[in-house]
Amino acid sequence: MTNRERDTPTNGHSAPEPQYAGFLARGMALGIDLLLIHLLYFCCLCAVVAALWVYSPHWLFLIPSIFFCLLLFLLTFPLFVAVYFLALHSWQGQTLGKMFMGLTVVRADGGEVTPGLAFLRLVGFFLSMLPLGMGFLWSIVDREKCAWHDHLAATRVVMKTSS
Repeated sequence: MTNRERDTPTNGHSAPEPQYAGFLARGMALGIDLLLIHLLYFCCLCAVVAALWVYSPHWLFLIPSIFFCLLLFLLTFPLFVAVYFLALHSWQGQTLGKMFMGLTVVRADGGEVTPGLAFLRLVGFFLSMLPLGMGFLWSIVDREKCAWHDHLAATRVVMKTSS
């Protein structure tokens, strides 16, 4: 039996080629994710400020507390973003924005994304931003519509199939 015969399904039809997600669909999913992340983070900030107000209702004590919270939140925001993308990519293979857009991240061989690949993809995501976003724009000309972080982690963003 040849390799081609082994790779061809028994019904004689080859497996359908995955439909890769384009730059605009991926950009819209990222926009949704960023909006959700900022809204969630703002709600957390408001909850902390409200708790401080209940604890110390005098405004002279509240103002320094608010500035401390803002500083704390600014320092922890990158960690919050990293946990959001790492957790959702390694758990479901998609973020909330990708779910809304019907996209999913898979390994190049079609398998599920592992936490290690999700981390490598996140590192590559930040590297894609560095040269004026060229790593993202690369997906416009790439045959499989991959950005640099996709190539680095050997992942693909595909349209989710209903199965």
